[in-house]
Amino acid sequence: MPPITGFIQTLPKEGSSVTEATEAWITFDRENIYVSRRLWDSAPPGEWVANEMRRDAAQIRDNDTFGASFDTYYGRRNGNNFYTNPLGARADVQHMNEGSANIDWNPIWDVRTGRFDGGWTVEMQIPFKSLRYRPGTEQTWGVQLRRSIRRKNAWAHLTLIPRSAVRGSNGSTAIIRASRHATLVSLEAPEASRNIEIKPYGISGLRTDRTAAVPVDDDGFWDAGLDVRYGVTENLSADLTFNTDFAQVEVDEQQVNLARFPLFFPEKRDFFLEGRGVYDFAAATFTAGASGPNTPTLFFSRRIGLEGGVIVPILAGARLTG
Repeated sequence: MPPITGFIQTLPKEGSSVTEATEAWITFDRENIYVSRRLWDSAPPGEWVANEMRRDAAQIRDNDTFGASFDTYYGRRNGNNFYTNPLGARADVQHMNEGSANIDWNPIWDVRTGRFDGGWTVEMQIPFKSLRYRPGTEQTWGVQLRRSIRRKNAWAHLTLIPRSAVRGSNGSTAIIRASRHATLVSLEAPEASRNIEIKPYGISGLRTDRTAAVPVDDDGFWDAGLDVRYGVTENLSADLTFNTDFAQVEVDEQQVNLARFPLFFPEKRDFFLEGRGVYDFAAATFTAGASGPNTPTLFFSRRIGLEGGVIVPILAGARLTG
């Protein structure tokens, strides 16, 4: 197949051709969509910026990266962004209304990177089941491809994204401009199935506390719970949870708050992640130079499970999103 070429700089020279040769391909089969890329680089590997492997780490954006964003509903407002660095790190972001970003969205997908004499390669495999799209086999999606060369602070895209559309001097936010995505045609996707995910958990152990008012010695305990996600339609999903355990959730970064306003930590619990960006319209957008709007936060799911600073266990929950 002939490669996709002609990538255009956003930074540092808006509208200029990318400084390093870049070739990309998009293919698909019955189960997956594939994005491949050959990224030439005139500098030796010792000068590449690649020092992060943690999933979704902010530091990945400060590496040499390749990313692909798909607007699967072709609404020109939302998208799903997948990107990696020369080490094969994985990062994924779900963005809504060209601003609200959900970095805790973690679909199933895979990526492999490699090196050749003169650059590095990327192969992404994204299952159709990890994406939502309109009914029907014949699909038209928005697509954006991005390459960053960090030592040059160079950000190039498949289509022209003006410098005014990015925030600050970092071009990583340009890819969320779904209204400027290219159009991907001749894509044949499988009919969306009624996907169901079931995640049970169980825990047991022994407790000993001889300092308690009533001493406990080798007291056995057990607990169990269940999370279920079901695709009701192509764009409607139901989440059910019983006796939820959030022990696997990533710990929040500690912050010192010297202001009179409360801190808003991002939602990381799986049950609340679906469609989280719907409620993020009050958060700071990616508009160039934005310092944060004055819109009040009308709904904040992290308050669920707390009452006056005391943890309230969640016995059961249900939600419908779409």
